[in-house]
Amino acid sequence: MWRGIVIHGVPLIVAIGAALVLLPWIMGASAIDGEAGSRGYTVGVLALFLYPAAYQVLIVAWLICRWQRWSLGRIFAQLVWVSLLLFAAAMTYSLVQLQAYLQSTAL
Repeated sequence: MWRGIVIHGVPLIVAIGAALVLLPWIMGASAIDGEAGSRGYTVGVLALFLYPAAYQVLIVAWLICRWQRWSLGRIFAQLVWVSLLLFAAAMTYSLVQLQAYLQSTAL
């Protein structure tokens, strides 16, 4: 039971969090200037939009495979985690690109 909660719960919680952060991220776009900041913002928007969408598609495909008792279900469960890792990498890149802007506003 705990294994199922961890395997399916963590990507779900991250997808919900990403969907909730998307609107404030978009609203903060007008304050960002500069090439690196703009690139970081764009990568962040794409990651925040594409991860929940990819999660929805992959989890529905996993459920269909499980319902039909197909052996592809394990692949879709692994793809959910791969998309989570790609999302984490994209958001890390985005925050690194926005680091100068974030440090200047913190002072």
